[in-house]
Amino acid sequence: MFKVQEVNKISGLLEEAYETRTNDLDKSIELASEALELSKIASDKAKIGKSFSLLALFKMIRADYAESISMSEEAIKYFDELEDEKGIADAKYNIAGVLYKTDQLHSGLVHLISCLKTYRKFEDFHQQAKVLKSIGTIYEYFGDDQKALDTYWASVEAAKKINNLNLESNALNPISGIYLNQGKTERAMKVIQQSIEMKKATKDIRGLAFALYGRGKVHTLTMEFEKAEKDFRDAIEIHEEMGEKLGVGMAHHKLGYMYLIAERKEEAKKYLKYASEFGMKNHIILLNFKCNNLLYQIYKEEGNSKEALRYLENYITEKESVFNKLTLKIIEDYGLETDLHKI
Repeated sequence: MFKVQEVNKISGLLEEAYETRTNDLDKSIELASEALELSKIASDKAKIGKSFSLLALFKMIRADYAESISMSEEAIKYFDELEDEKGIADAKYNIAGVLYKTDQLHSGLVHLISCLKTYRKFEDFHQQAKVLKSIGTIYEYFGDDQKALDTYWASVEAAKKINNLNLESNALNPISGIYLNQGKTERAMKVIQQSIEMKKATKDIRGLAFALYGRGKVHTLTMEFEKAEKDFRDAIEIHEEMGEKLGVGMAHHKLGYMYLIAERKEEAKKYLKYASEFGMKNHIILLNFKCNNLLYQIYKEEGNSKEALRYLENYITEKESVFNKLTLKIIEDYGLETDLHKI
């Protein structure tokens, strides 16, 4: 018979794996893998499901998307058998993260809405904060900044209910970005600095990289290019060390954009092409078409019609594959536009 202390050890491993994800993803994967093996020996279906679900989360963060989907589906099998609604929602959240970060925005949205309903049922504010941030990201992809902003603030409210600075700062990052797009530069800087301080206080290294990336965007638009370059390069260094592929691609894209604004076109092309190829390799289509749009503009200005047309065609094809009427219909059908603050 499996000893009680061994069962407690599994719980401890899973808890440590989740907490460690912010500064050592390799360690998190190692701990969750150990928990999975021990759970199998114990024939503990609940912990097998939890282990698979956490591993799927870590793989999703790493952009190892096929593995993340596979492990999430394994987790769901166990949670289904146990009739564990919250466990199913956690696994679906991982799947949603893969879907909306690649080229299946509408499918990701369906999963997120399903997760949100479950988390509200169980009053799980931690997961509500995460899901609301992801839904806000989708609104932002559609260019609906106001709805995105409302949803991000709903995420902040959920995080505050459980005094979770990490989740709060995660939502403050894109809020800063929207203020920046609205020309509210001072407000954008104030919010992103708040996010950075929170990340330093909680020692969330991976999250700090995203916050530095956010500050780099502000420095770019205030024409403080040296500061922007440092923030982006610091973010890239952390992301590469953490194995955070999405973050690596995003930072290269914005570094390329910064060089474009600074009228350093050759460097801009270099980093935008890198980010585009990186996006294709890792199935991050949203990153890819953003880079293609900027490369199209550069070559058009240079009078290189052949290259401009090539990047324009790629941009249009990729954008149409991601943004379609089905996604907008899903938002309407599920009534997502109401009760976003009903947490």
